Amino acid sequence: MNTIYKILFVIGFCIAIASCSHNSTTETSINDYATQYTTDLAAIDDYIDTHYMTFDANYNVAFDTILPTTSHLSIRNDTAFQLQDTTVAEDGINYKVYFIKFREGGTLANPGKRPTQVDSVHVSYRGSLLRGTNKQFDIAETPVWFKLQEVVTGWAHIIPNFKTGSYTAASGTTPASFSDFGAGVMFLPSGLAYYNYGAGTIPAYAPIIFSFKLYELQYRDQDGDGIKSKDERKLDPAISPLIRWKENPYLSLDYHEDSNGLYDVVFLDTDGDGVANMYDVDDDGDNYLTKAETQKLPADITPASPLAHYPFNPTSTEPKGIPACGNIDFTSPTRLRKHLDPSCH
Repeated sequence: MNTIYKILFVIGFCIAIASCSHNSTTETSINDYATQYTTDLAAIDDYIDTHYMTFDANYNVAFDTILPTTSHLSIRNDTAFQLQDTTVAEDGINYKVYFIKFREGGTLANPGKRPTQVDSVHVSYRGSLLRGTNKQFDIAETPVWFKLQEVVTGWAHIIPNFKTGSYTAASGTTPASFSDFGAGVMFLPSGLAYYNYGAGTIPAYAPIIFSFKLYELQYRDQDGDGIKSKDERKLDPAISPLIRWKENPYLSLDYHEDSNGLYDVVFLDTDGDGVANMYDVDDDGDNYLTKAETQKLPADITPASPLAHYPFNPTSTEPKGIPACGNIDFTSPTRLRKHLDPSCH
């Protein structure tokens, strides 16, 4: 990969990391991550034990304090929903993150789509603080689009546990609607939110809560090589796909496993040039653009299969995926696709 591409990659990646969903931030001194996480987790645990949650048929939620004179069940003990937790590795900390999955999303007939950490999502949401009197700091009742790499990292770890639903277009007097969408709540420690930055009415080191609904997504192609970034991530059949969805896109290219067996890096760098495939226009370093190596043979471009490039994997409308060298194997999951084979152009 030549120098100009590397420069563009570094610039673009730094911009993506620096971006967030709020334009005004204020930085304070940096606390020790482990110490702050201990404080945040204690506050979240206390909140979950001392507050109750209500929700309506459309999964709009509200939180309130349990009073001695009431018989409300705490968020932890309420059987109307299941409080779950997962471990997220970031900044040298294995964060315990609580979340609620009202509905994963999709149906048997329409299983929906699951985002990865590098995709764009169409969501409605409400953000609130764990502490304070004016707790709500943001709300989008009308769905908005977010790139998961440009919002707080907690989103990129939790949203991939959910799927999109179905969209019904407007017809006559019936408005457009979404159904069977993923819906949930996440409780984020500050290390997966704004940490030592204040954003708007959010103070530094504030644990926060988001309720959300995942309506739609767009699988992104960061380097424009015709291969979706979700297909340019590291894969290993021995590793739980759920962990793969939650991996951290901001860490180094090295592949790590911690003492708990948690894998925290997503990047695949086939040619070892220090640029991940999802940002590399020449994935195997053979000086042939990936986009050129995935072009179809003329005979394979038909009205039924109109794409000019082979898809990464076969689909119902495109029965041939990117082939192995020699254009012999188009479908085997273990084939060495030609754009990843430096001996094949």
